[in-house]
Amino acid sequence: MKVRAITVGLKIPYLTEDKELENYMEQNLQRFYSLNNDLVQNLNNLGIEVQTKRLCSQPILTYDQQLYSRNLNETLIKIHKQLEILENILKTYEFDYFASCAVIADEQIQKYGIYEKLLLNEIPAFIKRRDKFFTSVHVASRENGINLSALRSCAKIVKELSQPDPFQNLNFCVSTNVPPDTPFFPAAYHLSEEPSFGLALEMADEVVKVFESTDSFKKAQERLIVRFKEIYDTLANLCEEIATKNGIRFNGIDFSPAPYPSPEKSIGTAFEKLNFEYFGAPGSLLGVALIKSAIPKQNKVIGFSGFMPSVLEDFTIANSLSENRFNLDTLLLYATICGTGLDCVPLPGNVTERELFYILLDLCTISLRLNKPLTARLMPIPERSAGDPVNFDFEYFAPSKVMEIRRLSDTSENDLFSSKEKSITFL
Repeated sequence: MKVRAITVGLKIPYLTEDKELENYMEQNLQRFYSLNNDLVQNLNNLGIEVQTKRLCSQPILTYDQQLYSRNLNETLIKIHKQLEILENILKTYEFDYFASCAVIADEQIQKYGIYEKLLLNEIPAFIKRRDKFFTSVHVASRENGINLSALRSCAKIVKELSQPDPFQNLNFCVSTNVPPDTPFFPAAYHLSEEPSFGLALEMADEVVKVFESTDSFKKAQERLIVRFKEIYDTLANLCEEIATKNGIRFNGIDFSPAPYPSPEKSIGTAFEKLNFEYFGAPGSLLGVALIKSAIPKQNKVIGFSGFMPSVLEDFTIANSLSENRFNLDTLLLYATICGTGLDCVPLPGNVTERELFYILLDLCTISLRLNKPLTARLMPIPERSAGDPVNFDFEYFAPSKVMEIRRLSDTSENDLFSSKEKSITFL
């Protein structure tokens, strides 16, 4: 097990004067630097490696007077400049990545118009110009429904980020029903006036170890419950102590057992240890339920805290895709039990915005109908078709193949994608 990320949340005063922004960040980052050092040292003493230190903020595109007092070009220039300032300051204080949600679009359905669409059109440029920047668009919630206009913008963003380098889509996701202070990127965002922190874990290997040491489903579930509770108690107690020492609130731990692209750290391998023939095999939905039910039901368990089938990040799942053993429908089925959604899914390069829109719409519908947080990180691969090989030069990705999808015509002028409907609420 490792800590994938210590994620600190802080409201950032975007669009203030640059010097004011710099001073504000310097004052806060010194505190976070001490917090991170304390956490890393104490976790290392327990034999737990910390992979990354991250910071997340409130949405960039807020609806205060300051945003609208500028013309669009001025706003975009200012945001680009301030993202550069933030990246440089964060490096000084040894933060590896930062995320600013683009907009909580579901809360702004009535206000959402051409100004917002044009601002979202700039997201690919925000990502392509920065090395360490992640962002998301929160398009739906149970309270407000689905912002269809924002969903169309998201399909366009995914498509544009795929050119020329599909890896850029690693830094963007579409999120639905995701609460603030979820520590996994790119979905992380922070709304509170006070800073806080949480942990994201990489512990698919813990699930593998438990499952391979048991000879029945009942024992596997019992032992996983015990192991997860041990991990929770150890980490939660440690983080509360360090939070008190540093005067920064501890939000909690996202217990999603994130994988790493090696067989012994793969949720797909864990399924095989339960004697399912392969990831995606009929009946294996029970494995998803088993993992989800073992996660502690505690106040400091936050975020997704569910089954995480991150396709390219998981060695065995990536291999299963190469053998055509599952598809998008499989992942969406698992999301109904409590997967985290559609993560790092390689798609044909010629997937259309209409097709992306409807894939995202299915995800949003599941999320709202079952009231669960879900995200989509879709990765169209230019000039590649279903079945073609995919092999990124990236430590956290395994080789795989482009997923086959059901295709749609691009001729309808009366469907939901082509309509002017701005939102839908059906609950």
